[in-house]
Amino acid sequence: MTTENKIKLRFGVLLGIVAAATISRISIPPILGHPSNFSPIDSIALFSGCYFSRKWAAFIVPLLSVWLSDIFITRMFVGHWELFYQGFYWQYACYPVMVLIGSLLSSKVKAINLASGSLSASILFFIVSNFGVWASTMLYPKTIGGLAICYGAGIPFFSSTIISDLVYSAILFVAFELAKRKFPILALR
Repeated sequence: MTTENKIKLRFGVLLGIVAAATISRISIPPILGHPSNFSPIDSIALFSGCYFSRKWAAFIVPLLSVWLSDIFITRMFVGHWELFYQGFYWQYACYPVMVLIGSLLSSKVKAINLASGSLSASILFFIVSNFGVWASTMLYPKTIGGLAICYGAGIPFFSSTIISDLVYSAILFVAFELAKRKFPILALR
């Protein structure tokens, strides 16, 4: 098999793992409800940064994943199709940074590094997304006190973010590491 074909095979397997995680974001809510902030997207960004050798794909794949799944989730829970919701850019701005965090894992995928990367993604998402809610809505006064109230209101959802990031990161990374063991051709970088 040529190097180019090996790269294409690896790319396809990586996309398949990401697609499965994205589909879980859409398919789990009708079964279990939509657990607040329980999502694979942070983990997809870490995973993409770690494993996609084509860096453009590492940045585009998580953004497409969140955007496409957001469209379907909005349809399911709000009742209409919407390409972008108010303040989406705050959330979406987190994912390229998470891709960069994931790229730091690429040479040393170990449980402790993955847990650290996952926790970093959770904290980043919490800080940026809650700041975005404060800055782009009228829910909270535009004061330091209003910002503090906004962050306080986000704390109950933070544990779901941490748990989902750890769970999905473990699933995605272990799935690909097992695939590489079974099919060494996927280890190509």
